[in-house]
Amino acid sequence: MTVPTIRGIIRRNLLIIFLIALFVGGGGFYVLLEHAAMQNAGQQAELMLSSALAVRGYTTQHILPNIARLHDAVFHEETVPAFAAQTVFRSVSAGDAAYTYREAALNPTSNADRAGPFEVDLIRQFRNDAGLKEIRGTLDQGGQRLFYLARPIQIKDEKCIVCHDTPQRAPKLMVAKYGPNNGFGWHMGEIVGVQLLTVPVTQQFRSTLELESLLIGGLTLIFALAYFGLTASLEATVATPLTSLAHAADQASRSTSSAPELPTSGAREIRTLAESIQRLRVSLAKALAQIGGKHD
Repeated sequence: MTVPTIRGIIRRNLLIIFLIALFVGGGGFYVLLEHAAMQNAGQQAELMLSSALAVRGYTTQHILPNIARLHDAVFHEETVPAFAAQTVFRSVSAGDAAYTYREAALNPTSNADRAGPFEVDLIRQFRNDAGLKEIRGTLDQGGQRLFYLARPIQIKDEKCIVCHDTPQRAPKLMVAKYGPNNGFGWHMGEIVGVQLLTVPVTQQFRSTLELESLLIGGLTLIFALAYFGLTASLEATVATPLTSLAHAADQASRSTSSAPELPTSGAREIRTLAESIQRLRVSLAKALAQIGGKHD
């Protein structure tokens, strides 16, 4: 088994330290950047969802009562809070498909609001955990990374039950438009759907990766310079003097005829050790000379 030299130990330990620092620093910086991107997307989603809820509230309080007084022969979708909120959101998002707002239900009145597989899974999570009020996360869709914010749609208003209890109690114009088989059988307190809003975060994550690459490159350059600088310094002040001391001590233990030069530079501890070895060598030479004289 080969015993490592002091030079090898110094270089290996410095390299290990720098690699650990690079991994921890780069990984920690990426986590912070990703967290900041998620927070920014979350704030944007909350603002947009608040706007959609405001449209819902305005439709319920102001549009629906006024339209109801007209006694028209047709059903106006604009009086449905979910329809109004989703329509306004599509106008605000200016056709960007990455920005979406849906009020999806398991048994909706309009088939356009029927929950897809992902939305069904969200509804199931809300139903299984009564204390769960919000779900956040990211998903990949259409080649884009999307941040989503989901909240449950729970029946808390008696006015909703009138329209979604049975076809007999629902407005006749609504039944005539959508039929008697969709959007009925809802109960008070039941979670029937999910409000799902998505915001694109592809660019934010791409910027995060770019910043991470710049950081890793900068740290690598700094660590490389520090590595070569430290190894050169330690070579001159520690490794070379210690090698000379080891050689001198080895020679002194074998013979007194040679007198290798001991280092006079380096750290104070190394100079002190060199002086001690020199004194030991002189003492050993005197002791051996006395022993030789007695034998003569």
